[in-house]
Amino acid sequence: MKPVGSSPLLSPKTPHRRQHSRRKVTLKDVAARLKVSHTTVSNAYIRPNQLSAALRERIFAVAQELGYTGPDPAAKQLATGRAGAIGFLFSEELPYAFTDPAIVSVLQGVAESCTRRHSDLALISAGDNLRDNEAPVSLGHAAVDGYILYSMAPDNRCALMAQQRNIPLIVIDQPRLENVSFVGIDDCAAAAQAAQKLLELGHKRFGILSLKTAHDNYCGPLTPKRRANIAHSTITMRLEGYLSTLQKAGIQPDNVLCWEIPVNSEEAGAEGAEYLLQAPCRPTAILAMSDRIAIGAMRAIRAAGLKIPQDISVFGFDDIPTAETAQLSTIRQPHTQKGIEAARLLLLKEERQNVILDTQVIQRESTGPAPST
Repeated sequence: MKPVGSSPLLSPKTPHRRQHSRRKVTLKDVAARLKVSHTTVSNAYIRPNQLSAALRERIFAVAQELGYTGPDPAAKQLATGRAGAIGFLFSEELPYAFTDPAIVSVLQGVAESCTRRHSDLALISAGDNLRDNEAPVSLGHAAVDGYILYSMAPDNRCALMAQQRNIPLIVIDQPRLENVSFVGIDDCAAAAQAAQKLLELGHKRFGILSLKTAHDNYCGPLTPKRRANIAHSTITMRLEGYLSTLQKAGIQPDNVLCWEIPVNSEEAGAEGAEYLLQAPCRPTAILAMSDRIAIGAMRAIRAAGLKIPQDISVFGFDDIPTAETAQLSTIRQPHTQKGIEAARLLLLKEERQNVILDTQVIQRESTGPAPST
């Protein structure tokens, strides 16, 4: 009969059980068990092509048995000159990267390039640093081989620190930085195409739902003062594309209602549309700077008892998957390709270049001829 408290799991005869102790298992412990040099063990992780497959398997098996999890990332970077990862730096809160369809598509493209070139990917949110200028920025300690800056303002603290790291940088959308490669679209030309399509349908009364112009959570009319101090170049170019095209058709910018939205969401789009609908001279066409905003606007329009496009036409920007479901006319931009190109340029350490990708006008049922009255 076994003594009380005994367990076969604790038996010293049980083979290949991970050894637990207070002391951290090191690379030298693995080497000692295998009776090989610590360099050989290190090579299994950072220079695998220098060892046979059989030897690598033996090393990994013993490492697992002892509870060794691999070389310290900092030590690995010193040994190889590479961290084996790139940083994707964006200015929203971290959950935004998993909820916004556009950024999800960009990240998919980045991940595809990383997989092809055996690199990992680190997501780095600058959201907290935008709100609290007194908060410390730890960006300088991120173990990455380079950064992709995604849609950030040029004065963003994290963007500035990334430039100071003296490691490769690639920008998607913004900011435009001297001597830094850029991947994006011609936002001005794309916005102009959207406005032109609505003009061709006979529309003369327009409203614009703008993405945020600054990181101050402002929600309200896009005043001339705020127009003159836009922090984001993509917003500047889209607004220029809309207004310059309308002005050429005889519609003065001061006669175009503009509402600024702090968060790219359907709820914010609905709120903006409610403002436009209450105007004394209600627009017959709405230009939205994102599909999510446009879809929210469509909900608000229908909730007000109006028909799309018979009473109001709505034109979006992005062509996210739900745009087709909503039958939203929009500008299609290649989000996934942006990510693919940016990561490729970064990982291959290409010389500086600007990659301007094509956009496409997608016309669906949310746009139609201007109402006769």
